[in-house]
Amino acid sequence: MRRRLEYGDCSLTNQNVVSNSFGPFYYKIGGLRTKQWIATLFGFALVVCVSGLSVLHPIVTVLINAIIITNLSWKKCHLISLYFSFFYLLVIFRLGDYFGLPSPPTHTNLVVMILTLKLSGLAFEINSAATAPADDVQGANSDALKKINFMDVIHYSFGYMGVLTGPYYRYRTYWDSLHRPFSNYVDPWPLTYYKLKQITAFIALFLVINYLFPSDYTQTVMFEEHCFLYRFFYMYPAFAGFRLRMFIGMALAECVCQMSGLGAYPVCCQSVPGLGPRDYKMIEKLSLDHERMEKEKQDFETVHNMNVWEVESSPFVRHTMKMWNTCVQYWMAMCVYKRFPHKGLRTIATMTLSALWHGYAAGYYFCICQVPLYLPFEDICIKFYNQCEENEFGKKAWRVFLWWAKLTCMAYLGVPFQLLRFQEIIHFYKSLYFSGHILGLVAYLVLRILKTRSLKQQTEEHKKK
Repeated sequence: MRRRLEYGDCSLTNQNVVSNSFGPFYYKIGGLRTKQWIATLFGFALVVCVSGLSVLHPIVTVLINAIIITNLSWKKCHLISLYFSFFYLLVIFRLGDYFGLPSPPTHTNLVVMILTLKLSGLAFEINSAATAPADDVQGANSDALKKINFMDVIHYSFGYMGVLTGPYYRYRTYWDSLHRPFSNYVDPWPLTYYKLKQITAFIALFLVINYLFPSDYTQTVMFEEHCFLYRFFYMYPAFAGFRLRMFIGMALAECVCQMSGLGAYPVCCQSVPGLGPRDYKMIEKLSLDHERMEKEKQDFETVHNMNVWEVESSPFVRHTMKMWNTCVQYWMAMCVYKRFPHKGLRTIATMTLSALWHGYAAGYYFCICQVPLYLPFEDICIKFYNQCEENEFGKKAWRVFLWWAKLTCMAYLGVPFQLLRFQEIIHFYKSLYFSGHILGLVAYLVLRILKTRSLKQQTEEHKKK
């Protein structure tokens, strides 16, 4: 379990490098069907390489979902696909040991995880297409979703772009890459080269930080012998190593999509991660105007899964979470958060499902499910922040404080995500005297009191006027 989601693992990185190298060859293939089959066969070969006999798990997941999606009514296929996909992932796949099934390789877990989102997401796309108005700007009822057959589901599932580590992309994005190949008008290499330079720097930093500040060190007697301040501040570089590992893996996955041409859209159509173009009607028009397309600037925002600058610089946890694994965040928002029947429980339900999707290790729940506890504190801080005049010292001071609070919160919750086991997490928190929880509670109560007094002062001033 400890290495469930280590995207920076060498063998997985090698697979991403192979996929990137395959990109220029795939990019030049002319025939639509030929291109589709080559992507599928290569993707399936990658899955077999990392899974061995455990490839049966992805096959079963895809085949049963293909039956559900192509045979059941749009009114219920999305819910049945969602329930089946998560049941298979959480029970059959992850608890297979209890049924006498062999333990699957770690990388197969990643394959089934992304298939769970892609296949249930496709079913939700079909449901949305059936209920969307004809003039829907975002084009939920586009041509991509009108005639989906069994093999279309197979091709979408095993296409080599994102089959191992993501990012999550919609079926419509996949369909557009074949039937509306805007990538023909853009060279993906400059952006990929820029990201590869970033990745090289991230790898160098990761190797140094992981060597100097490994998370496992928090479990040793030597760590306990250090003073409290050392133990407390140790979590910052330890969490930095974790972030770098995620940056490396997700940036490589983005490069795979870019080099294949998947996710390329005109900038004027306002593409966002996961969804794709906000103005899909413009996409439909531009796809028929080749002369104009040659002049339009393209981007790959649809498959931009990790906005590193926003993650590092944003002072707000909510915004940072949206910029972290953005394509999966889109799936969680569209398929869970916005559709959950009880509004008051939407955040908790989404966080819980996200933790379950990652696995059963305690670290996932300590990390993800404790985030909502921080949000009321942040909400109060934001109110004080917004009351300050733009560019004045008070607003800048609040921004610095919020950034530090966000970093502390995420580091304090991020180390358990690395440790995973319950005993190790409690040992880590004990070594810090649960100071993160105490500090957060005290800060919330103080700000709550200040907020109450501030409101009273504002009321009294208003009465005097």
